[in-house]
Amino acid sequence: MKILTLDTAEQSCSIALVEDRVLISETFNLNKMTHSKTVMEMIAHTFENSAGIKIGDLDGFVVSCGPGSFTGLRIGISVIKGLAFATSKPSAGISTLDAIGYQFIFSSIPVCVMMDAKRGEVYSAIYNFNNGRLIQKSEEIVVSPEIALSNLANINECLFIGSGAVVFRELIKKSMGDKALFAPPFQNCVKASVLANIVFDNTQRLSLLPDAITPVYLRRSDAEMGNSVNVKKIVA
Repeated sequence: MKILTLDTAEQSCSIALVEDRVLISETFNLNKMTHSKTVMEMIAHTFENSAGIKIGDLDGFVVSCGPGSFTGLRIGISVIKGLAFATSKPSAGISTLDAIGYQFIFSSIPVCVMMDAKRGEVYSAIYNFNNGRLIQKSEEIVVSPEIALSNLANINECLFIGSGAVVFRELIKKSMGDKALFAPPFQNCVKASVLANIVFDNTQRLSLLPDAITPVYLRRSDAEMGNSVNVKKIVA
């Protein structure tokens, strides 16, 4: 089974082509350009360097569906939905937090994923793995880092990973002390190849249904919140 995976949830952009869990090609890009200007070029580059594999040879498409940047998610999901529709192939959306956390599926201690949600908040979830399998996952939340850390009060050690763990590293160290371990910098970003591995664990995630991919925002956009504030002012 050949799968093309895409992540545009944060500032980085990652695309991978995976066949039966074997990575054929992966491209990672981190710059200040909007994903809409780079994604299609990166996809074209992927197939130019994939030993003769064409887009019609694929068996499915996978994309990170959030949480993350509202604009980034919409771009990635729209691209994958368009490709799936054009090729009549199934697609799936995978949690961005899962894509980060599953890089440590053999961790013997809890894994706390923190993505920088801006406005002093983080998107977060806590994972417990055993021998490469997920045993337990907490609810996905968007809260202040202090609240996220309060959920770890009874944990002896915890591995922190993600852009939020980078931004709030000093706060985490102050709160957790020696109980806090941190992932190396190169593992704090989403990697599209991890999305593929999650789907290969359960290929039933792939679906031909038009609503197979549903974005997960966890909170309203800045525009929606601004409109809400304006309505309240008018009513007042």
